Amino acid sequence: MVKALNNNVTKNLQRTGIRRFNELVAKVPGAIKLTVGEIDLPTPANTKLRGINAITENVTKYTPNAGDLELRTTISEYLAAHYHLNYSAKDEIIVTVGGSEAIDTSFRTILEPEDEIIIPAPCFPGYLGSGILSQSKIILVDTSSSDFKLTPEQLENSITDATKLVVLNYPNNPTGSILTTEELEALAKIIIKHDLYVLTDEMYATLVYDGIDIAPSIAAIDGMKERTIIVNGVSKSSSMTGWRVGYIATSAAIVEQALKVHQYAVASPASMAQKAAITALTTDFPETQKMAALFEHRRDVLVSYLSKLDLKFNRPVGAFYCFLDISEFGMDSWSFAEKMLYDYKLAVVPGNSFSEYGDNYVRLSFAVDEKIIVEAMKRLTAGVTELRKRNV
Repeated sequence: MVKALNNNVTKNLQRTGIRRFNELVAKVPGAIKLTVGEIDLPTPANTKLRGINAITENVTKYTPNAGDLELRTTISEYLAAHYHLNYSAKDEIIVTVGGSEAIDTSFRTILEPEDEIIIPAPCFPGYLGSGILSQSKIILVDTSSSDFKLTPEQLENSITDATKLVVLNYPNNPTGSILTTEELEALAKIIIKHDLYVLTDEMYATLVYDGIDIAPSIAAIDGMKERTIIVNGVSKSSSMTGWRVGYIATSAAIVEQALKVHQYAVASPASMAQKAAITALTTDFPETQKMAALFEHRRDVLVSYLSKLDLKFNRPVGAFYCFLDISEFGMDSWSFAEKMLYDYKLAVVPGNSFSEYGDNYVRLSFAVDEKIIVEAMKRLTAGVTELRKRNV
């Protein structure tokens, strides 16, 4: 008999609530899913063709650990064009296996056991998992009272002598909030004062609305580039979640250390996927802008229904999620989501999937066809009407 596996680090890990709830959804025929965290549209045509051609041209071998130099050069040019930030393609960029690996590699590079990491909450659950695996101390900051934006006061009050890293994720998953340049500047002053590192997850930076072209980056603020790790990729912006191409952009000093972690974990992303990503960031970039316009329309459809229902929510300015306040119903988020799923065949994500500070909410994705949104809102209306009658 093999002795029982006893790893105290992995014992503290749980599979994400998103995945666990989706397993329930899969067992309900006819359920409408507003749970998806990926765009419903296909990968742009030229991008797909670049990947196909790479395979037929036998671009199927290892790339350098840091990634295909042509792609790193493209990323460098992209960051210069959109943020006026200059990153060396050779020394300051690593191509990763999606954004998740970029986050995990960054955490394991920066953090040591007992270092503190500040994470605004509700938050993407990947930060929590990587924080546990790095054996750091996670400090969650509840931002529900500040429109899901980390404020300077909240940040200052959370910093201790053990604080090493601050995580920013704007546009935010799950709330759709973003920070303005002025708001980022206020945070930067505190970060510089306390000599901290920042990981800024900008995976949704191009999916922004209301006249915004691209979400601002804290790395572009004076004094921040050398202490900031940008995490981004093509998964969300180019509908390429399955291609698994992300990247880290940061100082050469951090890249030197991160590259060792990355090398031992994954060696490098798939070579043909990296070639496709080059086209996604260049020839097919206008398709990304079209996606943003489409999602803004879908958002407007969704929030118009929610407003008519007199439900509380934070109007999303970026990403493709709306975080709906369900506190009036006196139910935790998992119970509410199960109620909608089993009684109305509507699937939403329980807010406690994004930390305990999300338990008064559920996440709705509008990365689906408009007809699906309309039908989903009809089902939500029926469910909300029933619950309100109960509470009278």
